[in-house]
Amino acid sequence: MRLRTVMVSLAGPVAFAIAERIAARMEPGYRRRDEPVSALAARGSRGAPVMVSGFVGLAAGSVALAGVLRGSVVAPEPVPSMLVIAGLTTAGAGLARCSDRSCPTGFLGDVDVARVDDLHAAFSVATFAMWIAIPLVAAVRAEDAGRGYRRACAAIGVATLGGFIGAGLA
Repeated sequence: MRLRTVMVSLAGPVAFAIAERIAARMEPGYRRRDEPVSALAARGSRGAPVMVSGFVGLAAGSVALAGVLRGSVVAPEPVPSMLVIAGLTTAGAGLARCSDRSCPTGFLGDVDVARVDDLHAAFSVATFAMWIAIPLVAAVRAEDAGRGYRRACAAIGVATLGGFIGAGLA
């Protein structure tokens, strides 16, 4: 079961990373440093079919991981349920494609915003909130997993929060 868990945990992120690499090569002028990955799935993007598939793959991997982890000491409830929610919001973010590569959002004061842009932003924020909360909840709830595991989960949650804040500031 341990190898299966590792393989399932990697499937979604690997599918997403491969899709991002392919879609980035398909999209002229795309620069990872300057544009969000969501730009690759935006309407009008040449790589959109590939990147939307990457979002859906990451979503499916999250839901599959929830199933594999359900009932384990490392992911007591509500962690598997949170993974399912993260999977659903990831799928929502990928399917609610931004209206253009700039990924505008009314939440940040952009003026020319389509309803789908704000929907994409809402799904994205919910996904990142889950990615931050999941390891923090595991750090508290996984009492039988050991102190080192719980500390590692807390560190992952804090690092994810820091990354989210840092990316937002950039």
